[in-house]
This record gives sequence, C-alpha cells and structure tokens, in this order.
Amino acid sequence: MNRWLPFIIIGFFTIVIFLFYSVFLRPIDLERLQKEQQKISITEPTVTFINPSRGAENPSVTIIEFGDFECSACRDLLPVFETALKTYPDDVRLVWKDLPNDSSHDQATPSAVAAHCADKQGSFWQYHDVLFQRQGYLSEDQYAQIASELKLDPERFTACIQDQDTLPIVQKDKEEGLALGLVATPTIFVNEEKLIGAVTVDELLQIIQQQLAQ
Repeated sequence: MNRWLPFIIIGFFTIVIFLFYSVFLRPIDLERLQKEQQKISITEPTVTFINPSRGAENPSVTIIEFGDFECSACRDLLPVFETALKTYPDDVRLVWKDLPNDSSHDQATPSAVAAHCADKQGSFWQYHDVLFQRQGYLSEDQYAQIASELKLDPERFTACIQDQDTLPIVQKDKEEGLALGLVATPTIFVNEEKLIGAVTVDELLQIIQQQLAQ
C-alpha cells in the first residue's frame, strides 16, 4: 500500500490541476457573454438616428411611443401628440419605435417595414399618418399606393420592400421593447415616466408640464 501512495497522491493533484485549467482558465466565450448580457432587462429606451422623430431640436421632454400600425389605440393618439407638439414646439420631441404584435396583426411588421422604407426618402411621418388612416385595410398593394400618393420614388420604394432593407430596424425596436418588459401598445415614455395605453390630451399636457417643472 505504501508503495502506491505517492502515485495516488500525484494522480490526485494531476486531476485537480487539470480541472483548474480546463474550468477556470479556459478562454472567455465573448459571443456567449454578450448574449447573456443582452438578456439583462433594461429600464429605459434608447434613441438613435435610425428612430424617426419630429418636434423640438433640443427638447426638454422626449416622448417615445412604442406602437403598432394596426393598433387602434395607437391611431387614437395621433391628435393627442399633434396637440402636444403644437403646444410645446420648442420643448417636446416625438420619437416612434416599432412594437408589432404579429400574433394578432398580420400586417404589423410589413406596414412598419414600409414606413421605414418611406423614411429612406424622408417621408416617414406622412406615411405613418396614412397607414393609420387606412388601418382597416392594410396590404402590400396599399403600401405601394401610399408611396405613389406621396410621390416617392417607386423603384427605390419597391426595392426596399422586396429586399426587406428596413426589417432590422423593426426587429431592433421590438427586441428593445421586449427587453423593457413591454407587453402592450401603445406604451409611451415621457422622459422617464411610462404610460400604457391611450392617454387624453389633458393627461399628456399635464405630464409634460410636470416634466418641464422638474
């Protein structure tokens, strides 16, 4: 027994060292680490140059709407936002983000893709408004018809739709919305304050006044 003891001890430490190097000193899987980090929930949305916006150039209040072009409550917000922008032209900026509910609205993502294709020609908000006006009968033919009525370059618009050039923008917004834990449209952020569902003009103006007073 004593003769084998040194070999047993050496074997034991060999196994320990092997485990240490294989588990603790193995290279970091950066891709996996990034994916794990992305799973962490976030608390507020981001705004970049790809997000359509209008209103004040240097706003004190930024309104971010996560919406769906087939969402009736989102449609009802159009005059509410218009009043807010006209009431505070130097203080308020409106930003659109997509949160398509594809399980209930089969045209949610296609309409969002079309709107961003219009944005490539500087006509997002005009296209946005017409989509809501025709919410009940959105289709591929309608997207081309709206583009024609807005006098967009038909070849550029058609190529953008066919190639799905703007789909990554829509998907990025949706992923951010899910990371924020959003489950309904419209969801609105007025600076840091989150509102779910449609709001009245008076409610929104009051919230803006409170934000400006801070």
